[in-house]
Amino acid sequence: MTRPKCIFCRTTDSSVFNTKEHIIPESLGGGDWALLPDGLFCDSCQNKFGSTIEQQALGTHPLSNFRTLLGIPTKKGKAPWFSYWEGKLTSGGGLGKLIYEPNSYFKESTLSGQKKITIIPTMSEKRDMLLRTLLKIGLETFAADLTTKDEIFLDKFDAARVFALTGKKNNPWFYIQKENTDKLNYYLKNGITHEEWSDNFYADVHEIGELIFLHFKLIYIDLVTPLIDNVIPEDKLIKNIEDSKAQLVYV
Repeated sequence: MTRPKCIFCRTTDSSVFNTKEHIIPESLGGGDWALLPDGLFCDSCQNKFGSTIEQQALGTHPLSNFRTLLGIPTKKGKAPWFSYWEGKLTSGGGLGKLIYEPNSYFKESTLSGQKKITIIPTMSEKRDMLLRTLLKIGLETFAADLTTKDEIFLDKFDAARVFALTGKKNNPWFYIQKENTDKLNYYLKNGITHEEWSDNFYADVHEIGELIFLHFKLIYIDLVTPLIDNVIPEDKLIKNIEDSKAQLVYV
């Protein structure tokens, strides 16, 4: 295979591969260990994903909540935050430390102590951007494996790469989302060990027959989506996220 070659737009212009790409975004905790091998992601596609698609996905549930609750700083080292209908939550600089800024409607009742709880949204407002980001992570995870680099350019991945990059698709696509709030509450109370983080933070691509799918694990969140087109959800997808208490989201 000719390299470099972008796994999304397939350009082979060697002059446009000048930046490093994190398979798991840095704003979710992806470090140098999550770098995509050079020559598989061009500057133009990286800019499009980073400035529009990923940015919107990171700003909505569940990724925004994950970043803020766990206190993962942005690429520029700033505290993560998200706004919702009751106000704004900003990380206080550590696990579970939050700063709540109520909007004008709730400010007086909050300051007086009449309002003591806030209801945080649990559904993404940008499901399409979240799914396109998951597809990007899945295709990059598959391509990063030395044994599958060439396979990533097979026609069976065309629908996923086109949908991820352009938002265009011929059939409905879905992702499965599960949040273990008991596990989240445990970690917020007791902290997270290095071993617990390593065991519960990863992106894996699985193959079961003709089915190829991403399992993206974020501590207490499981996100699963197929990397090929026109898949019907089956039990074998659900089984990979501990139990069947999960949301099936179509886009």
